[in-house]
Amino acid sequence: MEKNNIVLLSHPYNVNTPSYGNRDMLKVTQNSSIAFGETANSSCWIFTNNHIGTHIDVPYHFDLNGVKITDILAKDWIYNSVAIIDIPCEEAKLIGIADIKDFSIDSNIEMLLIRTNHEKYRGTDKYWNDNPGLSSEIAGYLRNNYPKLRCIGFDFISITSWKHRDEGREAHKAFLSPGNNYVPIMAIEDMSLKQLNKKIDWLIVSPIFVEDGNGGPVTVFANIN
Repeated sequence: MEKNNIVLLSHPYNVNTPSYGNRDMLKVTQNSSIAFGETANSSCWIFTNNHIGTHIDVPYHFDLNGVKITDILAKDWIYNSVAIIDIPCEEAKLIGIADIKDFSIDSNIEMLLIRTNHEKYRGTDKYWNDNPGLSSEIAGYLRNNYPKLRCIGFDFISITSWKHRDEGREAHKAFLSPGNNYVPIMAIEDMSLKQLNKKIDWLIVSPIFVEDGNGGPVTVFANIN
């Protein structure tokens, strides 16, 4: 792997990190402080939900028999064939087959990134209340046309559009728990994609490994060239 220009595709966590439905948060308190004469700086971080901020959904999120985060081999967190497509979106639209079918995408991709520019609303209610989402039909289309696809990522808060929650649940199942021996496709939600303007050579996802994990925070790095 060359290291020409590595960029971060994750948002940093803070107490203002947005959540799906505006229902959850990260709570941060200080345990000890050098400024107060103590030996070291340490903090307490409490996530009221593990699906907050830039995070990954793995199959166990929607399937009791699905793969858990610790079941995934270390090598499978590295993606050597990555594509990004631009689908500008200002409202709670469901992105479907018609939106992606005309893009020229390498059939061997392992990771597909969808950039809508909705991340410009991050920090406002519009980001979670009027977010685009993915339709359930798109999962089968991607699976059939890109057989090596293992993960998708995007710059909005969830596969589920807050204004299309029923379809969002079906979309989650279609990606993560497709049944009939179809291969699941994981999803990285709430990514930062605005700085990507060059070819992506490779991408690494670095998760927090928690036993029986159904997903959780990830740090994503990409090398662009």
